Amino acid sequence: MKLDLTDAAIDDLRSIRAYTLQTWGGEQEEKYLEEMWSRFELIRKNPGRCRHRPDLFPGCQIATQSKHVILFRIEEEVLQIIRVLHGSMDFPKHIPEDLNKDA
Repeated sequence: MKLDLTDAAIDDLRSIRAYTLQTWGGEQEEKYLEEMWSRFELIRKNPGRCRHRPDLFPGCQIATQSKHVILFRIEEEVLQIIRVLHGSMDFPKHIPEDLNKDA
C-alpha cells in the first residue's frame, strides 16, 4: 500500500517538528518523528485495526501516536494521511472543507 500525505499533514508534521525541537531539543525531535513514521508504517500494514470515524469525513479512520491523532483514509491501495493533530484539538475545525466532496 502506497503512503500519501496531504499538504495539511505535511504542514502538521513541520509544526510538530518545530515545536518539539524548540521545546525538547534535537534528540527528542528526531525520536518523536521516527516514532510517528513508524506509526504510519504500522497503519499502512494493518489499517483495519484503527478506529473508524465517519462523522469526521467519509472513510475516516484515526490512530494515535503519543499526544497526536492521525486522521487518514484508505483509497484504492493508498493510505492517505489527511491531518496529524494534537489530541486536544477540535478535529472538525481542522478538516479540509472540500474533503467531503472528494470522497
